[in-house]
Amino acid sequence: MRLTPLFVLLFLSLAAYGQQTSVAVLPSDGNVLSPEELEALTDEMRETALKVLPTNDFVLVKQDVVVKRLGGAENYIKECSESTCIVNLGKKAMVDYVAQASVIKLGDIIRLKVELYDVRTEGLVGMLNDDAENFRDLLAIVKDKAPEVFGKIQSIVPVPEPTPALVPEPTPVPEDAVPKFEPAKPKHTKVAVALDIAGVVLISAGLMANTNMQNALDRYGKRGQPQSHYNDTWQDVKSNRSARNIRYVAGGVALISGIGVHIWF
Repeated sequence: MRLTPLFVLLFLSLAAYGQQTSVAVLPSDGNVLSPEELEALTDEMRETALKVLPTNDFVLVKQDVVVKRLGGAENYIKECSESTCIVNLGKKAMVDYVAQASVIKLGDIIRLKVELYDVRTEGLVGMLNDDAENFRDLLAIVKDKAPEVFGKIQSIVPVPEPTPALVPEPTPVPEDAVPKFEPAKPKHTKVAVALDIAGVVLISAGLMANTNMQNALDRYGKRGQPQSHYNDTWQDVKSNRSARNIRYVAGGVALISGIGVHIWF
């Protein structure tokens, strides 16, 4: 059972990842700026999100992953140009929160708008409107004021508290106990082994649920399917994700309990 601590570290890490909240920053929109400037504005948005959101609880979805979930680069550009609702893109990208910056020309100034939506509720979580004279001012506005927008997510998403290790208290030994040397306690060893096995079984079940979730995501990403297909596969994604997280956490607790028994007895 020397490998038990390694199993604990590995599976608890997987459980923590399974509970992360996903956030996507869509490419910036607007014909005021050049493609290179729009890309730089998007990069500034992503950098701001990374600075504000703790990586233990939030994951910023990579740009290539978002493109893949929207059906490839060409279709991604089409979706971004045709969609009038950021939430719709967030649903197709399979994320919990989605944000986008857009710019328009108002006379001699550039109007910047940043929107952040909760994909599940379709509610507007945070918004930023400001004016700039040039592109450099736009980047400065994002750097100074966008952190407050992304910070709104933290007030909504509760940060999970660490699960306490269920370590049994050692049995007190009378001072006059004889002999001083205590023989091994095979019963406690059996309990520890049983907890280890239960933990591995639960984690394995969680990995299976994770595989099912990924398969459902692949089915969801297929184009040209009826709406009922997307509704059913999305429910399949959510149910498997929930089952995965529960099994990861339960398996981690069992493994921690097992190593606790090994240590104390």
